[in-house]
Amino acid sequence: MPSIKDLKKRIGTVKNTQQTTRAMKMVSAAKLRRAQDAITANRPYAAQLRSLLTLTAQAPGVSADHPLLKRESSVDQSGNKKRILLVVVSSDRGLCGGFNGNIFRGTQRWIRQNRDGMEVTLAFVGRKGFEYFRGRKDAPLGQYFSEVTGKVSFAQARKLSDALIAEFTSGGFEEVHVIYNEFKNAVSQKVVVEQFLPLSLARGDEGSAEDPALGLVVVKPSPQEVFTRLVEKSFPGHIFRVLLDSQASEHGARMSAMENATKNAGEMIRKLTLQFNKQRQAGITKELLEIISGSESQKAQ
Repeated sequence: MPSIKDLKKRIGTVKNTQQTTRAMKMVSAAKLRRAQDAITANRPYAAQLRSLLTLTAQAPGVSADHPLLKRESSVDQSGNKKRILLVVVSSDRGLCGGFNGNIFRGTQRWIRQNRDGMEVTLAFVGRKGFEYFRGRKDAPLGQYFSEVTGKVSFAQARKLSDALIAEFTSGGFEEVHVIYNEFKNAVSQKVVVEQFLPLSLARGDEGSAEDPALGLVVVKPSPQEVFTRLVEKSFPGHIFRVLLDSQASEHGARMSAMENATKNAGEMIRKLTLQFNKQRQAGITKELLEIISGSESQKAQ
């Protein structure tokens, strides 16, 4: 049984830990608010860009013969496995609950489900994902984008997008997918796998009616040029949204984890204090009994 001195020291240590976790929770809450505002502001832009792409693709004279677009003839009929690059988006730091663990399990599950028809290579955004899979044999390892770190910026998203497009257009991979935590709210994130390349657009069936909105729009300099520019702009925008989602999810997960740690520290302090008081009371009782016994012995003499 620990002594009163040891219990007092341990209570002080847990109180210091509680102060640290409480401070980390407050910092994560402030960062979460900014990250949540950023992803909330970005989502309508991403949705409208996608809608405009789909609309422009239906314009007369627009050819979807673009190297970054999905073609019907791109399906491999040779029986060979399709070469896939899966980009794992994790965090650089820990202490964020199940944020990284959910990504790791989701990645391993996706690899198992697609192992028969695909040859998967992993690329990484975030140090934790790279360190986890570096010591495992789930799939071959590709590039680690160590420069994409800290506060998310559009410049980082563009740099990452350009690197992934270069991997795709060089012929190394037939598809590029991204797995990340999609932000729902402060306590809820969802692991999502999205296809990044090639871009797939719903162009409708042959002979189907065009969108009525096309008749109300004048496209300059030409529908084809606008469509090509929109395709090129959509990829950095897609990656930017993914990074914002992951950043908000990380701050939310860390805030929740630190709140739970603070509560657990408080419960531990309560139990240790109760044990401390019991032992101190037992020590005082023992000393009183010794004094009374000594006094009775002297009277007996």
